[in-house]
Amino acid sequence: MYLTHPFISIKWYLSLLQSNYGFLEHVTVLIGISVNEKPVAGVIHQPYYKTLIDGEKKMGRTIWGLQGVGVGGFTPAPPPDSLIITTTRSHSNALAEKGLQAMNASQVLRVGGAGYKVLQLLEGVASVYLFATSGCKKWDTCAPEAVLSAAGGKLTDILGNYYKYGASEQRLNKTGVLAAVNNELHSYALGKIPEELKELQSKK
Repeated sequence: MYLTHPFISIKWYLSLLQSNYGFLEHVTVLIGISVNEKPVAGVIHQPYYKTLIDGEKKMGRTIWGLQGVGVGGFTPAPPPDSLIITTTRSHSNALAEKGLQAMNASQVLRVGGAGYKVLQLLEGVASVYLFATSGCKKWDTCAPEAVLSAAGGKLTDILGNYYKYGASEQRLNKTGVLAAVNNELHSYALGKIPEELKELQSKK
């Protein structure tokens, strides 16, 4: 859905039940709002998230982020002491694996859904989200980027460039995804990605 104004372009990105081949905890519903091609608000809903409140089992939770306001729906946690990478579970290829190898991480988590991967960053399960090839779409990253950014994190392509979320932009994130809960970790991971891999992606 697009809302247009002579000076403002607003786009809603909706990704329903984003997950890959099962694993219900990875399922997310994503709603992202971009203004002037930049994500400013996002919702990550986990319909199958289980928690215990006052001895009663509850199903589902909703995480949100708004630029200039902050985030809610979860308890932020610092990144792990060692470098842990979260990445795709089902859409890897030689380029993606080359990027992972260059990180020299202590652990690689392979999970489904961009929303779930960003939640792993926000809750201190992983240090960096890396997918060093094309594959995911704008509706996969708009809401997660908005939430992560509102929490002080950063999501770009593997060249370090922000994606644009305007009505005329292509849907495919051609140059991969690199995200971290703070600028320091993002810069560190960006510096570890091989230049030849960056050059290959920049030609796409």
